[in-house]
Amino acid sequence: MKTNKKQLKQSLRDLKEKIASKCLDCACYQPREVVRCEIRDCPLFSNRPSSLVGLYALAKKVKKSEARNT
Repeated sequence: MKTNKKQLKQSLRDLKEKIASKCLDCACYQPREVVRCEIRDCPLFSNRPSSLVGLYALAKKVKKSEARNT
């Protein structure tokens, strides 16, 4: 099965968003706490977002989707 560059880039973006969403969930949707995270035992620690860029927007998006699901 061949994957083209666009599909690969989209898959990578989706993966990064899912990791950031999990980190936000763990940090009670506080983007600054995601960046300050010190839980080195976490399997996502090395892949967590290292800056606040996009985290506030993602936190709003995740909260909104969770509110719709409840």
